[in-house]
Amino acid sequence: MKLKELFSKLDEVQKKIGTSTTYCCGGLPRDKFMGRLDNISDIDVTTGDKTINYLAQEFENILKKDFNITRKTMPDGHTSIFIGNMKLDFSSNFNTPNINKILFEKGIKSPTELQKEIYSRDFTCNSLLMPLNLKSIIDLTKNGINDIKNKKIKCCLDPSITLMTNRNRVVRAIYLACKLDFDIDDSIIDFVKSNPDSIKVSTERSLIKKLNQSFERDADKASFLLTKMNLWNYIPISKEIYPYYIKAIK
Repeated sequence: MKLKELFSKLDEVQKKIGTSTTYCCGGLPRDKFMGRLDNISDIDVTTGDKTINYLAQEFENILKKDFNITRKTMPDGHTSIFIGNMKLDFSSNFNTPNINKILFEKGIKSPTELQKEIYSRDFTCNSLLMPLNLKSIIDLTKNGINDIKNKKIKCCLDPSITLMTNRNRVVRAIYLACKLDFDIDDSIIDFVKSNPDSIKVSTERSLIKKLNQSFERDADKASFLLTKMNLWNYIPISKEIYPYYIKAIK
């Protein structure tokens, strides 16, 4: 199924059942802005509130009439629908603890549900929204587009909040820097260097997987970032990474 056809069906379902407006989020708006929309296979959508769960359920009911699909509920609560080689993720609308207070201190006194979700995301380059017609890009943080232009990985909130809310985010910053050829902002570098255990994730297997992907993308940059953030002693050393580890500790 082509992307426009998929989004057209999703838009029809959203309007029919009356959920909040649906947006693309995450990598798709970022990649569209960067002009690198190729081989799209992983798509994130959000409504900014819990109506996303109802939308996922109803969209599955529509799709399975004509397509062979699989729907899964992931460990973090979000729903994924698999259509051939394409995965459509319906956001679980995670909010950072105390997000209202945090945003109030940033001058956002009455944040919308969508603002709370967007600021709870990992990095500004992944905080952009795009309507399902793909005709515009919305930058609620007012930092996403500028940080993409400057090729910077920055947290949506202070790194001490963003990186400690989800411990997958440190290794994800390294992976994105290698994938997109971005630099990691000094605020992240400094925090991780002072808190190297922030690299830890739920399983060693997932950490190895993301690190290996980083080295596959840009081994020199991955090695440089691990050294700069003082992380070599806090990560598992796979056979793919070992030559760079030996070189780094000499």
